[in-house]
Amino acid sequence: MFEFKINIDEKEHDQFVRESKYCNLLQSSSWALIKQNWKHEIVGVYEDSRLVASSLVLIKELPLSFTMMYIPRGPVMDFENEELVSFYFKNLKKWAKKHHCLFIKMDPSIHYCDYHLEDEKKVYPESEKIMKILEKNGCIHMGLTDDFHATIQPRIHMAVYKNEFSVDQFTKKGKKNLKIALKKHLEIKMGSYELLDDFCRVMNCTSQKKGISLRNKEYFKLLLDTYSEDAFIMLAYLDLEKTYKESKTRFDQVLKDIALCPAHAKKKRFQLEETLESLTRECDELKNFMSQYGNTVCVCGTLTVQFGKTSEILYAGSDNQFRRYMAPYLTWTKTMEECFNRECEFSNMGGVEGTLKGGLADFKAVFHPVVNEFIGEYDIPISRLLYRISKFFYKKRKG
Repeated sequence: MFEFKINIDEKEHDQFVRESKYCNLLQSSSWALIKQNWKHEIVGVYEDSRLVASSLVLIKELPLSFTMMYIPRGPVMDFENEELVSFYFKNLKKWAKKHHCLFIKMDPSIHYCDYHLEDEKKVYPESEKIMKILEKNGCIHMGLTDDFHATIQPRIHMAVYKNEFSVDQFTKKGKKNLKIALKKHLEIKMGSYELLDDFCRVMNCTSQKKGISLRNKEYFKLLLDTYSEDAFIMLAYLDLEKTYKESKTRFDQVLKDIALCPAHAKKKRFQLEETLESLTRECDELKNFMSQYGNTVCVCGTLTVQFGKTSEILYAGSDNQFRRYMAPYLTWTKTMEECFNRECEFSNMGGVEGTLKGGLADFKAVFHPVVNEFIGEYDIPISRLLYRISKFFYKKRKG
């Protein structure tokens, strides 16, 4: 006997989500604390006093006392149980109607297909079955979108799985750049609040480089406050003083080599003079950095949150002035190592464009990721009469 309930206990909900194969950070009860400009409720279904379906529902207030709702990476249930799915959505709509909801948007954590970049894409038959069940229950599919910005959450992600994680699996480019980073005077630090200012600086560098507005310090602090020990920052610091001394030693040696170079060895002299010119620029640049930042500087970082056996690299930033040191390759590697040390099954590196091309995808590709394609976004109209009008204004506001 099914029973639909609201105001489900947060701990019970979180435990249910953690144990589900559809576990996702965005369905953790604490995610409601992050989405401060939304109200929320946890609703679900019990069968003989046992929780069998649960969902964190975010509620956005609209003009004229209307609302819209969003279930991020949810709901969580056995989607192949048609009786349960039917009961859940029937009662969800009734409950939403009491809140004057125009429509509900959801993007379940159901994988449409998973594959490595070099593999053939094969769609899961069970996913197609679930999609038909959802449509049967009045859920309108927004399509298998490829555009990164077409949906609230990107439909296509790249993730590295614990059982496959190995530097040996990295691409040739990944191995090469990681090797470069390991030879540089980089120090990796993991922590929390004490690293927040430096993390915000490199995030601001990324924001300026891309010409987009990213989250601020208060938001990152909120993530740390909310998820506590399940959230961590990983930063890479470059020792400018040691790097300068190393370059200066090489500069002095090249000067000596030029002085000793025979007049007839024109090719060798040309090569030495080119090296000297490069080292002159490098030393001048490092002296300028030291006057600006001191002896060490944070060059890149990540902020990661764990939930159950999943982990999400939510934010990452880097200072492009120091790109030659390849610090992000080392920082992301150390981030994923920490996730797997925490017994996470995978480390989600976040969304990418459906073309699987471009700077973001190209960088993530070096870690030998699995491409996770979700089934995508759905709308559940509550007021059929007002749904089309509300969708028009939703798209206009989003655009």
